[in-house]
Amino acid sequence: MTEDRARELAFVFRCSGAATLSFLLAQAVGLPHPVWAAMTGVIVGQEKLGDTRQATLGRFVGTLLGVAIAVLIGLPAEWAGAGNAVKIALSVALAAVIARRHPLVKVCMWTCPIVFLTATPGLPLWHVGLNRGAEVMLGGVVGTLLHLLVEIMIGKIVYHRVVDEGAAKNERGHT
Repeated sequence: MTEDRARELAFVFRCSGAATLSFLLAQAVGLPHPVWAAMTGVIVGQEKLGDTRQATLGRFVGTLLGVAIAVLIGLPAEWAGAGNAVKIALSVALAAVIARRHPLVKVCMWTCPIVFLTATPGLPLWHVGLNRGAEVMLGGVVGTLLHLLVEIMIGKIVYHRVVDEGAAKNERGHT
């Protein structure tokens, strides 16, 4: 198998595996919306491991920032009787100011509405944000770890192929 073919198969395995494993783990620990773990597991996966690490970092920081903004805007807005439309407008505006200057964390802009729109009656907004953050963190860790493990496996496959080819050339040269 060529390295390119191995990488194609690895990408498919990583995406499918990250989505499935993230979803199952989020369900197992009782997170209320495991869809965010599954989506994040797929979203952070990039072609190169360094890019996956960067995407994961941006996803983590952006999510935490979005949760913080949603809670910061949402609590006084709820106290004032504002609806979701007002909370979304204000929080996304603030998040957009930050994301415009720091594109790596642009996920903060859609984290805000997600926090408001997945709120459960009777559950404090900060707790909803904590759940969304945990779901994203879980998916990001799973996606990154799978990428790392697959890269190690590909490295071993390529190394063994190179060693085997070198040994075959060496044998042909000595007969």
